[in-house]
Amino acid sequence: TGIGMSKVFQKHLFESFEQENPNISIKYGGTGLGLAICKNLVTLMGGSINVHSIEGVGSEFCVDVKLGLTEESYRRKNFDILKLRDLKTLIVDDDIVTCEHASLIMSDLGLQAEYVTSGASAVLEIEKGIREMKPYDIVLVDLKMPDMDGIQTAKAIRRLVGAETLVVVMTAYEWKEIEADARRAGVDFFITKPLFRSELVDLFEKINDFSEAVYEPETAKGEIQFAGERILLVEDNELNLEVAASLLEMKGLTIESACNGLQALEKFCSTPVGYYDAVLMDIRMPVMDGLEAARNIRLFDKSDAQTIPIIAMTANAFDEDVEKSHAAGMNAHLAKPIDPEKLFAVLQEFI
Repeated sequence: TGIGMSKVFQKHLFESFEQENPNISIKYGGTGLGLAICKNLVTLMGGSINVHSIEGVGSEFCVDVKLGLTEESYRRKNFDILKLRDLKTLIVDDDIVTCEHASLIMSDLGLQAEYVTSGASAVLEIEKGIREMKPYDIVLVDLKMPDMDGIQTAKAIRRLVGAETLVVVMTAYEWKEIEADARRAGVDFFITKPLFRSELVDLFEKINDFSEAVYEPETAKGEIQFAGERILLVEDNELNLEVAASLLEMKGLTIESACNGLQALEKFCSTPVGYYDAVLMDIRMPVMDGLEAARNIRLFDKSDAQTIPIIAMTANAFDEDVEKSHAAGMNAHLAKPIDPEKLFAVLQEFI
Protein backbone atom coordinates (compact mmCIF):
# COMPACT_ATOMS: atom_id res chain seq x y z
CA THR A 1 0.00 0.00 0.00
CA GLY A 2 1.25 3.52 -0.70
CA ILE A 3 1.31 6.24 -3.33
CA GLY A 4 2.34 3.96 -6.20
CA MET A 5 4.15 5.30 -9.27
CA SER A 6 3.58 6.04 -12.91
CA LYS A 7 4.32 3.62 -15.75
CA VAL A 8 6.90 6.08 -17.15
CA PHE A 9 8.86 6.28 -13.91
CA GLN A 10 8.88 2.50 -13.41
CA LYS A 11 11.35 2.26 -16.30
CA HIS A 12 13.91 4.30 -14.27
CA LEU A 13 13.05 2.95 -10.81
CA PHE A 14 16.21 0.88 -10.32
CA GLU A 15 18.64 3.60 -11.45
CA SER A 16 20.76 5.32 -8.78
CA PHE A 17 19.40 8.55 -7.25
CA GLU A 18 16.16 8.36 -9.26
CA GLN A 19 12.97 9.64 -7.60
CA GLU A 20 9.68 10.42 -9.35
CA ASN A 21 9.57 14.04 -8.14
CA PRO A 22 11.52 16.36 -5.80
CA ASN A 23 8.84 16.19 -3.08
CA ILE A 24 9.49 12.48 -2.46
CA SER A 25 12.72 13.00 -0.47
CA ILE A 26 11.26 15.97 1.40
CA LYS A 27 8.12 14.11 2.45
CA TYR A 28 9.41 10.53 2.82
CA GLY A 29 13.22 10.85 3.02
CA GLY A 30 15.69 8.69 1.15
CA THR A 31 18.05 9.35 -1.73
CA GLY A 32 16.92 6.96 -4.44
CA LEU A 33 19.69 4.44 -3.77
CA GLY A 34 17.85 1.65 -1.95
CA LEU A 35 16.27 -0.03 -4.97
CA ALA A 36 19.43 0.40 -7.04
CA ILE A 37 21.31 -1.54 -4.34
CA CYS A 38 18.57 -4.21 -4.29
CA LYS A 39 18.81 -4.53 -8.07
CA ASN A 40 22.60 -4.90 -7.86
CA LEU A 41 22.43 -7.58 -5.17
CA VAL A 42 19.73 -9.58 -6.97
CA THR A 43 21.72 -9.40 -10.24
CA LEU A 44 24.86 -10.62 -8.47
CA MET A 45 22.83 -13.60 -7.25
CA GLY A 46 21.79 -14.41 -10.80
CA GLY A 47 18.18 -13.35 -10.23
CA SER A 48 15.71 -10.67 -11.26
CA ILE A 49 13.59 -7.99 -9.59
CA ASN A 50 10.38 -6.56 -11.08
CA VAL A 51 7.68 -4.14 -10.00
CA HIS A 52 3.95 -3.82 -10.62
CA SER A 53 2.56 -0.48 -9.44
CA ILE A 54 -0.70 1.50 -9.62
CA GLU A 55 -0.66 5.20 -8.79
CA GLY A 56 -2.55 5.97 -5.60
CA VAL A 57 -2.89 2.26 -4.74
CA GLY A 58 0.58 0.85 -4.10
CA SER A 59 3.43 -1.24 -5.46
CA GLU A 60 4.31 -4.93 -5.56
CA PHE A 61 7.93 -6.02 -5.93
CA CYS A 62 8.84 -9.52 -6.98
CA VAL A 63 12.34 -10.95 -6.48
CA ASP A 64 13.26 -14.23 -8.15
CA VAL A 65 16.52 -15.93 -7.16
CA LYS A 66 17.71 -19.53 -7.29
CA LEU A 67 18.68 -20.82 -3.83
CA GLY A 68 20.23 -24.16 -2.95
CA LEU A 69 19.69 -26.11 0.25
CA THR A 70 21.58 -24.78 3.23
CA GLU A 71 24.00 -27.19 4.87
CA GLU A 72 21.58 -27.47 7.81
CA SER A 73 18.62 -28.32 5.56
CA TYR A 74 20.70 -30.86 3.64
CA ARG A 75 21.73 -32.47 6.91
CA ARG A 76 18.14 -32.66 8.13
CA LYS A 77 16.99 -34.09 4.81
CA ASN A 78 19.58 -36.85 4.97
CA PHE A 79 19.42 -37.53 8.69
CA ASP A 80 18.77 -41.20 9.36
CA ILE A 81 15.85 -41.11 11.79
CA LEU A 82 15.79 -44.93 11.69
CA LYS A 83 18.60 -44.91 14.26
CA LEU A 84 16.15 -43.48 16.80
CA ARG A 85 12.97 -45.41 16.03
CA ASP A 86 13.37 -47.81 18.93
CA LEU A 87 13.56 -44.98 21.46
CA LYS A 88 10.71 -44.56 23.91
CA THR A 89 9.83 -40.91 24.60
CA LEU A 90 7.79 -39.21 27.33
CA ILE A 91 6.44 -35.66 26.89
CA VAL A 92 5.63 -33.68 30.05
CA ASP A 93 3.69 -30.40 29.71
CA ASP A 94 0.67 -28.92 31.48
CA ASP A 95 -0.58 -27.69 28.08
CA ILE A 96 -2.44 -30.59 26.47
CA VAL A 97 -2.17 -28.98 23.00
CA THR A 98 1.64 -28.99 23.24
CA CYS A 99 1.59 -32.63 24.34
CA GLU A 100 -0.62 -33.73 21.47
CA HIS A 101 1.32 -31.65 18.94
CA ALA A 102 4.68 -33.09 20.07
CA SER A 103 3.23 -36.62 20.07
CA LEU A 104 2.02 -36.21 16.50
CA ILE A 105 5.47 -35.08 15.36
CA MET A 106 7.09 -38.01 17.17
CA SER A 107 4.66 -40.46 15.58
CA ASP A 108 5.36 -38.93 12.18
CA LEU A 109 9.06 -39.53 12.77
CA GLY A 110 8.31 -43.11 13.74
CA LEU A 111 9.10 -42.77 17.46
CA GLN A 112 7.00 -44.16 20.27
CA ALA A 113 5.70 -41.26 22.40
CA GLU A 114 3.50 -40.95 25.49
CA TYR A 115 2.55 -37.78 27.35
CA VAL A 116 1.47 -36.62 30.81
CA THR A 117 0.40 -33.17 31.99
CA SER A 118 2.29 -32.73 35.27
CA GLY A 119 5.66 -33.38 36.87
CA ALA A 120 4.13 -35.69 39.47
CA SER A 121 2.47 -37.77 36.74
CA ALA A 122 5.80 -37.93 34.91
CA VAL A 123 7.51 -39.41 37.96
CA LEU A 124 4.77 -42.04 38.29
CA GLU A 125 5.05 -42.88 34.58
CA ILE A 126 8.85 -43.24 34.85
CA GLU A 127 8.42 -45.55 37.87
CA LYS A 128 5.90 -47.61 35.91
CA GLY A 129 8.31 -47.94 32.99
CA ILE A 130 11.05 -49.17 35.33
CA ARG A 131 8.71 -51.71 36.98
CA GLU A 132 7.57 -53.07 33.63
CA MET A 133 11.16 -53.23 32.34
CA LYS A 134 10.23 -50.75 29.58
CA PRO A 135 12.10 -47.61 30.64
CA TYR A 136 11.89 -44.30 28.78
CA ASP A 137 14.94 -43.30 26.76
CA ILE A 138 14.11 -39.59 26.41
CA VAL A 139 11.94 -37.27 28.52
CA LEU A 140 10.90 -33.85 27.18
CA VAL A 141 9.72 -31.74 30.11
CA ASP A 142 8.29 -28.21 30.08
CA LEU A 143 10.17 -25.69 32.21
CA LYS A 144 7.17 -23.71 33.50
CA MET A 145 4.57 -25.97 35.12
CA PRO A 146 2.43 -25.47 38.25
CA ASP A 147 3.19 -27.39 41.47
CA MET A 148 6.32 -29.11 40.11
CA ASP A 149 8.36 -27.24 37.48
CA GLY A 150 10.70 -28.70 34.88
CA ILE A 151 13.86 -28.55 36.98
CA GLN A 152 12.19 -30.21 39.97
CA THR A 153 10.77 -32.87 37.65
CA ALA A 154 14.17 -33.45 36.04
CA LYS A 155 15.78 -33.86 39.47
CA ALA A 156 13.13 -36.38 40.55
CA ILE A 157 13.48 -38.33 37.30
CA ARG A 158 17.27 -38.35 37.54
CA ARG A 159 17.05 -39.86 41.05
CA LEU A 160 15.03 -42.75 39.60
CA VAL A 161 16.91 -43.46 36.38
CA GLY A 162 20.50 -42.36 37.01
CA ALA A 163 22.25 -41.53 33.74
CA GLU A 164 20.23 -43.97 31.62
CA THR A 165 17.56 -41.51 30.41
CA LEU A 166 18.17 -38.26 28.52
CA VAL A 167 16.23 -35.31 29.96
CA VAL A 168 15.36 -32.39 27.66
CA VAL A 169 13.83 -29.14 28.93
CA MET A 170 11.31 -27.39 26.66
CA THR A 171 10.86 -23.67 27.18
CA ALA A 172 9.48 -20.59 25.44
CA TYR A 173 11.73 -18.41 27.62
CA GLU A 174 15.43 -17.59 27.69
CA TRP A 175 17.08 -20.53 29.46
CA LYS A 176 20.68 -19.32 29.92
CA GLU A 177 19.93 -17.93 33.39
CA ILE A 178 18.68 -21.28 34.66
CA GLU A 179 21.14 -23.46 32.73
CA ALA A 180 23.49 -24.07 35.68
CA ASP A 181 20.63 -25.15 38.00
CA ALA A 182 19.15 -27.28 35.23
CA ARG A 183 22.45 -29.05 34.54
CA ARG A 184 22.87 -29.80 38.24
CA ALA A 185 19.34 -31.24 38.26
CA GLY A 186 20.32 -33.61 35.46
CA VAL A 187 19.12 -31.82 32.31
CA ASP A 188 21.04 -32.84 29.18
CA PHE A 189 19.55 -30.62 26.47
CA PHE A 190 17.31 -27.60 25.92
CA ILE A 191 14.80 -27.01 23.12
CA THR A 192 12.67 -23.94 22.42
CA LYS A 193 8.89 -23.82 22.16
CA PRO A 194 6.77 -23.87 20.08
CA LEU A 195 8.07 -27.24 18.85
CA PHE A 196 8.63 -27.77 15.14
CA ARG A 197 9.50 -30.97 13.33
CA SER A 198 12.83 -29.51 12.17
CA GLU A 199 13.81 -28.60 15.76
CA LEU A 200 13.03 -32.11 16.99
CA VAL A 201 15.08 -33.64 14.17
CA ASP A 202 17.91 -31.29 15.19
CA LEU A 203 17.52 -32.45 18.78
CA PHE A 204 17.65 -36.14 17.85
CA GLU A 205 20.69 -35.48 15.70
CA LYS A 206 22.42 -33.83 18.69
CA ILE A 207 21.42 -36.78 20.87
CA ASN A 208 22.89 -39.16 18.31
CA ASP A 209 26.11 -37.10 18.06
CA PHE A 210 26.19 -36.78 21.85
CA SER A 211 26.06 -40.54 22.36
CA GLU A 212 28.83 -41.08 19.80
CA ALA A 213 31.12 -38.11 20.44
CA VAL A 214 31.04 -37.00 24.06
CA TYR A 215 34.00 -38.30 25.98
CA GLU A 216 33.14 -40.40 28.98
CA PRO A 217 36.20 -41.24 31.08
CA GLU A 218 36.59 -44.58 32.75
CA THR A 219 35.43 -44.48 36.34
CA ALA A 220 38.41 -43.99 38.54
CA LYS A 221 38.84 -46.57 41.24
CA GLY A 222 39.43 -45.24 44.72
CA GLU A 223 40.38 -41.70 45.69
CA ILE A 224 42.17 -39.77 42.93
CA GLN A 225 45.27 -37.89 44.06
CA PHE A 226 48.01 -36.33 41.96
CA ALA A 227 51.69 -35.78 42.67
CA GLY A 228 52.40 -32.19 41.71
CA GLU A 229 51.81 -32.47 37.95
CA ARG A 230 51.67 -29.05 36.32
CA ILE A 231 48.44 -27.96 34.61
CA LEU A 232 48.03 -24.88 32.40
CA LEU A 233 44.52 -23.60 33.25
CA VAL A 234 43.14 -21.25 30.58
CA GLU A 235 40.03 -19.30 31.63
CA ASP A 236 38.99 -15.66 31.12
CA ASN A 237 36.49 -15.56 34.01
CA GLU A 238 38.34 -14.75 37.23
CA LEU A 239 35.85 -16.47 39.52
CA ASN A 240 35.79 -19.65 37.40
CA LEU A 241 39.60 -19.58 37.34
CA GLU A 242 39.87 -19.23 41.10
CA VAL A 243 37.37 -22.03 41.80
CA ALA A 244 38.94 -24.44 39.30
CA ALA A 245 42.47 -23.72 40.53
CA SER A 246 41.44 -24.36 44.14
CA LEU A 247 39.80 -27.68 43.25
CA LEU A 248 42.85 -28.84 41.30
CA GLU A 249 45.37 -27.74 43.92
CA MET A 250 43.42 -29.65 46.58
CA LYS A 251 44.15 -32.79 44.55
CA GLY A 252 47.89 -32.15 44.55
CA LEU A 253 48.22 -30.50 41.13
CA THR A 254 50.40 -27.46 40.41
CA ILE A 255 48.47 -24.76 38.55
CA GLU A 256 49.61 -22.03 36.19
CA SER A 257 46.98 -19.87 34.52
CA ALA A 258 46.32 -17.87 31.37
CA CYS A 259 43.39 -15.51 30.74
CA ASN A 260 43.02 -16.13 27.00
CA GLY A 261 44.17 -18.44 24.23
CA LEU A 262 47.00 -16.18 23.05
CA GLN A 263 48.52 -16.03 26.54
CA ALA A 264 48.21 -19.82 26.81
CA LEU A 265 49.96 -20.27 23.47
CA GLU A 266 52.80 -17.95 24.53
CA LYS A 267 53.25 -19.84 27.82
CA PHE A 268 53.33 -23.23 26.12
CA CYS A 269 55.75 -22.09 23.42
CA SER A 270 58.16 -20.40 25.85
CA THR A 271 58.50 -23.28 28.33
CA PRO A 272 60.70 -26.41 28.07
CA VAL A 273 59.41 -29.68 26.61
CA GLY A 274 57.29 -31.54 29.17
CA TYR A 275 56.90 -28.49 31.41
CA TYR A 276 53.10 -28.84 31.37
CA ASP A 277 51.40 -32.21 31.85
CA ALA A 278 48.03 -31.05 30.48
CA VAL A 279 46.09 -27.97 29.35
CA LEU A 280 42.56 -27.22 30.55
CA MET A 281 41.20 -24.85 27.91
CA ASP A 282 38.04 -22.74 28.00
CA ILE A 283 36.49 -22.49 24.52
CA ARG A 284 34.97 -19.00 24.44
CA MET A 285 37.54 -16.33 25.32
CA PRO A 286 38.54 -12.87 24.06
CA VAL A 287 41.71 -12.17 22.00
CA MET A 288 42.07 -15.84 20.95
CA ASP A 289 39.51 -18.53 21.66
CA GLY A 290 40.29 -22.04 22.88
CA LEU A 291 39.85 -23.73 19.50
CA GLU A 292 42.35 -21.46 17.77
CA ALA A 293 44.80 -21.79 20.66
CA ALA A 294 44.59 -25.60 20.52
CA ARG A 295 45.16 -25.62 16.75
CA ASN A 296 48.22 -23.39 17.14
CA ILE A 297 49.67 -25.54 19.93
CA ARG A 298 49.34 -28.65 17.75
CA LEU A 299 51.12 -26.86 14.89
CA PHE A 300 54.02 -25.57 17.01
CA ASP A 301 57.49 -27.00 16.39
CA LYS A 302 58.01 -28.59 19.80
CA SER A 303 58.28 -32.31 20.52
CA ASP A 304 55.34 -32.44 22.97
CA ALA A 305 53.03 -30.19 20.89
CA GLN A 306 51.26 -33.20 19.42
CA THR A 307 51.07 -35.23 22.61
CA ILE A 308 50.19 -32.85 25.45
CA PRO A 309 46.58 -33.50 26.55
CA ILE A 310 44.32 -30.52 25.80
CA ILE A 311 40.92 -30.73 27.51
CA ALA A 312 38.12 -28.39 26.46
CA MET A 313 35.83 -26.72 28.98
CA THR A 314 32.63 -25.08 27.77
CA ALA A 315 29.08 -24.29 28.84
CA ASN A 316 27.85 -25.80 25.59
CA ALA A 317 29.10 -29.37 25.37
CA PHE A 318 26.15 -30.92 23.60
CA ASP A 319 26.24 -29.47 20.11
CA GLU A 320 28.74 -29.01 17.30
CA ASP A 321 31.27 -27.63 19.85
CA VAL A 322 32.19 -31.23 20.69
CA GLU A 323 33.04 -31.99 17.08
CA LYS A 324 34.87 -28.67 16.66
CA SER A 325 37.03 -29.25 19.73
CA HIS A 326 38.12 -32.67 18.49
CA ALA A 327 38.84 -31.20 15.05
CA ALA A 328 41.01 -28.53 16.70
CA GLY A 329 43.15 -31.23 18.32
CA MET A 330 41.59 -31.43 21.76
CA ASN A 331 41.52 -34.79 23.52
CA ALA A 332 38.37 -34.47 25.63
CA HIS A 333 35.44 -32.16 26.25
CA LEU A 334 33.98 -31.23 29.66
CA ALA A 335 30.70 -29.36 30.20
CA LYS A 336 30.40 -26.36 32.51
CA PRO A 337 29.61 -26.17 35.33
CA ILE A 338 32.49 -28.60 35.75
CA ASP A 339 31.76 -31.83 37.61
CA PRO A 340 34.88 -32.15 39.81
CA GLU A 341 34.86 -35.96 39.86
CA LYS A 342 34.62 -36.15 36.07
CA LEU A 343 37.38 -33.54 35.76
CA PHE A 344 39.71 -35.52 38.03
CA ALA A 345 38.87 -38.76 36.21
CA VAL A 346 39.68 -37.20 32.82
CA LEU A 347 42.98 -35.81 34.10
CA GLN A 348 43.92 -39.15 35.62
CA GLU A 349 43.11 -40.83 32.31
CA PHE A 350 45.43 -38.57 30.34
CA ILE A 351 48.30 -37.79 32.74
